[in-house]
This record gives sequence, structure tokens and C-alpha cells, in this order.
Amino acid sequence: MKKEEKVAYWRQQVEGFQASGQSVKNYCAQAGIAVATLHYWRKRFADSVQTPLLSAVPEGFLPVTLAAPVRTPVSPVEIHLLSGRSLKLAAPVDTSWLQTLVQILERPCG
Repeated sequence: MKKEEKVAYWRQQVEGFQASGQSVKNYCAQAGIAVATLHYWRKRFADSVQTPLLSAVPEGFLPVTLAAPVRTPVSPVEIHLLSGRSLKLAAPVDTSWLQTLVQILERPCG
């Protein structure tokens, strides 16, 4: 097998492993290859991929896109007071504020 064929074969094995979702041990057992050999070729291909150098990154700010906040719908809560009144809350409220409101509404009039 020529060097180019060997490299192509192992590149195909490494890509096959990555796409398989299997562990190295299981993939190698299924493919009939040695675990150490697959590790060797994975490292060799990873080393050959050039990563951008920090000096190549432009100075200054980079654009950032922010996603809209995800708001989960809140079901309204209805509270029935002893006086017969009811409160319907459609948004979260501070508990101390709610406690004060209920105390005021439950006071006898006059």
C-alpha cells in the first residue's frame, strides 16, 4: 500500500470512528483494528490541522449576536381570600408584597 493510500485509509477510519458515536474500543473491535493505531492516527490528523494563532486575531471588539431571552409562559394564579375577594396574578410577584396586600384586603372595613 502506498503512503497516500495508507493515509487515505486511516483518514477514512478516523472519520468513520468520529461519525459512529461508539467508544474507541468498540469501534476498533468492530473494524478489526488496533486501539493504539487508531489513537496514533487520530493524533496525527489532529496535529496536522492548523489552528489560528493568537497573533492572527484582530485587536478590538468582535461582533456578538445575542439571542432573545426565552420566556416560559406563566399560568395565572388565582387566590381566593376569606372575605370573598379573589386575586388573579399573571406574573411572579414578591412574596412580602403579596403578604402585605392580602393583609390589607382582609382587614375589616370601617
